[in-house]
Amino acid sequence: MPTEKEILMIQKATMFDLKQILEADPDKTYTVEELKKIIDAYIAGVSQ
Repeated sequence: MPTEKEILMIQKATMFDLKQILEADPDKTYTVEELKKIIDAYIAGVSQ
């Protein structure tokens, strides 16, 4: 079982990954639905 410190590091790494995905196209504006799809795809990819 991960410690609180490890969980925090994982959460920060996840947010960094998502930030990198969104910054790949800085001129793009995302809808809520698009963001949900990106997050779902990220979760699906991480769990595999």
